[in-house]
Amino acid sequence: MAILAFVLLFILYRRGNEELLGSVAFSGIAAGVFGLIVFFQSAEDAEESGFIAAAIPGVAELQASLGIIDAKLDSIAEDTQSLRESAARLEDNSAQVLRTLEEMRENFASGGLIDKPRSPEDYYHNARLQELGGDYSAARRSYISYFRSDLPLLDPHLRFLAFLKVQEGTAGARETYTTLMAGKEGGMPAYVRLLLLPAPQRVMALETYAEQHPQFAPAYYHLSEDVSARRLGFQTFADKRTEQRYLQKFQTADEAGGLLKHIIDQSLVEEWRNDAAARLQALNGLGEGVLENPVSLSFGVNNSGYTVTVGIAEPALEILWNVQGSTEPRSTGDSGAINPQTGKPMPQMFFTLPASQRDTRLEIRYRDIKGVVQGPYSFEFKGKQQSEDANQRILESTTTSWVSFRDYEGKRLLYFTHLMSYRGSIRNIQYGLNSAQPNKNFRFKPWNKAGMAPIDAKTPMYITVPRSTDYVTVQLTYKSGEQSAVQRFDYPG
Repeated sequence: MAILAFVLLFILYRRGNEELLGSVAFSGIAAGVFGLIVFFQSAEDAEESGFIAAAIPGVAELQASLGIIDAKLDSIAEDTQSLRESAARLEDNSAQVLRTLEEMRENFASGGLIDKPRSPEDYYHNARLQELGGDYSAARRSYISYFRSDLPLLDPHLRFLAFLKVQEGTAGARETYTTLMAGKEGGMPAYVRLLLLPAPQRVMALETYAEQHPQFAPAYYHLSEDVSARRLGFQTFADKRTEQRYLQKFQTADEAGGLLKHIIDQSLVEEWRNDAAARLQALNGLGEGVLENPVSLSFGVNNSGYTVTVGIAEPALEILWNVQGSTEPRSTGDSGAINPQTGKPMPQMFFTLPASQRDTRLEIRYRDIKGVVQGPYSFEFKGKQQSEDANQRILESTTTSWVSFRDYEGKRLLYFTHLMSYRGSIRNIQYGLNSAQPNKNFRFKPWNKAGMAPIDAKTPMYITVPRSTDYVTVQLTYKSGEQSAVQRFDYPG
């Protein structure tokens, strides 16, 4: 500012304003003095912020604010980079097992021993080849070296167990494996130790493990093996139901990726999958609903009441029944025969109900070959309906007895006695004389109650037909709405 004043006054002085000479001289001296003072005072600050910022406070504050923003932006950039690096490390860790698994598969398929094994896949590759080659001592060392990695892969442990059983027997394999895996309470060693337990404890332990690790497919496969026919020799239906449930859970977990990521050897994966599919198909082929309810009932009717025949789709040691809500179940008793499948006595396969039995529900239980009581299985009992069904079954199985001819006192009679005994299931009877198609109705009083239809003096038993009748055809319409086939009966003479 002093310099500007000096220049202005100097210009005016040169134009003839000599009275301004003193002001010009003063301005020049002031510009020089104050310029030197500002220069020396701001030199140190100017090294960081410049001469303008050092001389003018507002500029310095603006520079400071911009500096803070730059610092914050730098900090955010650093944090963002740190997050990216962390995410990359997590991704690397997640993919590590998968990469190792793929490397193992590639090495296993490549063939040939690896001279200087370094990675877990190298050791496992060598262990398998040494085992197959009969070098069991080297194979054991390679297996032990592999297990130092603690990878979550199952089949090396299973192969090692099989290897140990061949060398040391089941008890020795259990002891050796437990000793080698001492201190490893989690991961695959913890699961494999469950497979070494005796059968009852093993099943309970595997069930608990499966509940805690529902996506771990091998647990369901091993559970299904424990109740399979090849493991048990003889399966009850309860065993089959359990096997079916475990196989379904195995397939579900496998589809969700719970098998392949734990197995190196692809042939083992396919072996398990094919075996599970075949066993499940066999179980499903037993018939719709038979695994859930292997019991069936059929009813016969007679003058004293009902005979209830029990059908069970597997051998049983005892059959128990009761009317729902009544006393304790009663046994049907022993038939006195020996079941050739089990070598044990067969139970009586039927029981009776009185003719006065009201509509109710029947409960059936049975003791399977292991002595375990299965059931109860509940069935509806309706006396009238059961009588109709029973009579219809009897008529369909005795078609040759529906009618009969008889010559008496010069007349030819056609008897319907058999049909009248089971008329409780018949809505209509049609017959035809010397006609392929029935065209006449035999009239009778229907029987609409439960039990056998009584035969009394009012019951029509026969009709008189022309002596020229050589044959008769008969067709029944049942109360169920079904029609029987047309039956032909020839005069025996």
